[in-house]
Amino acid sequence: MRHIALTLFVLLLAMTSTAQITIEDYHRDVMEYSQSLAIAESAVEGSDANLRRARKQALPWFKVYQGMDFSFRDKGIERPWGWFMRPELSMTVYAGGKISSATKRAEAQYSAAVADSHLAHLQVWLEAESAYWNLSRALAYKDAVANYLDIVRSLRNVVSSRFEEGYTAKNDLLQVESRLSDAEYQLSSAEQDYLLALHHFNVLCGSEPTRDVVLVSSMTDMVASMPQREDITAVISHHPRYKLSDAEVDVARWNIRSVSAEFMPSMDIAVFGDKRPKVPHVKDGGTLLDGGVEMSFTTPIYHFGERRQAMRSARSAQRRAELARESVVDDLILAENDAWTRLMAALSRVESTRRNLDIAQENLDISTYSYNEGLATILDVLQAQLSWLQIYTNTITAQYDYAVAVANYKSITLATP
Repeated sequence: MRHIALTLFVLLLAMTSTAQITIEDYHRDVMEYSQSLAIAESAVEGSDANLRRARKQALPWFKVYQGMDFSFRDKGIERPWGWFMRPELSMTVYAGGKISSATKRAEAQYSAAVADSHLAHLQVWLEAESAYWNLSRALAYKDAVANYLDIVRSLRNVVSSRFEEGYTAKNDLLQVESRLSDAEYQLSSAEQDYLLALHHFNVLCGSEPTRDVVLVSSMTDMVASMPQREDITAVISHHPRYKLSDAEVDVARWNIRSVSAEFMPSMDIAVFGDKRPKVPHVKDGGTLLDGGVEMSFTTPIYHFGERRQAMRSARSAQRRAELARESVVDDLILAENDAWTRLMAALSRVESTRRNLDIAQENLDISTYSYNEGLATILDVLQAQLSWLQIYTNTITAQYDYAVAVANYKSITLATP
């Protein structure tokens, strides 16, 4: 009874020390840990603050001016020092569209920050998806090579027994020993690739690099969920890259208005009060209260063509932004077509390798049986083993390529969960 309880405790401890992770859980963990996503969200917060600030520029200012002076000249009974206090409520009545264009530009910059945040979200999602399936591929390949090593060892034991009994030449034993050494080398390389994939998998979600994990989701599940092809026009209009480039065009357009406003007339109005000592400033002389309204009007006249050059620069920036937007459209069209082509080609390879794997397994079984019965040579068996491993590897690679192709297509067409 104590032995059973100890066994159950060890099994429970092993289960708790190994994380079982689905693809959805891994997405969530990577999103929560991602620094690039946090930076993008912080940029959105900063743009929102800038927009709120820009909207307040049209509101009145309330300011208080205070000052004092001191004279070294002897003023007789008049005090050599003085002071004043002036509360003022001021407002810009007209600034040539500077305030409204600055607000619109801040709105466009906020839209750009939001689009950039969505783009960062897609990139992090795709990186998590790729890391998950890469670890799944590395684990499957390691297991396949380990299985291959067991097959070669089993053959080595058979050949060794037959050699000791005098039924097999030493050349057959040497060939199997050589193949066994090669299989051990391949397993060592596969284990290294798995550990590297595991380190990347864990670090991406903020875990210890060497943490053991159990992948619940399988690459074979991806084959059962064939995505539908999306309409490219709808994809472009909703894609964060296009929204980002479109917002940058808006920023450039409103920047032209802002540059133009710098050379337009402006008018300000202020209501103020004034408190200062009466003149002459003597002891018990009392204070003077005053107030009034001020209006100021400024009109730029000439500054050696600065306005013309500033407008040229701003319009050039707008043209570059518009060309960049057109380039984004071309890039998205090309990316969608390439992604769909890769997806269909990968699906075709998956279906082909599945059929070939069954054939390779049957060929290996027949070759091994025939050799044991003396009907085949050792070269036939070794070739069947090598063919089985190659086709098994192709099957794993095809499933991985398809899983990554599906993830890439979803990220391009915004079909991510």
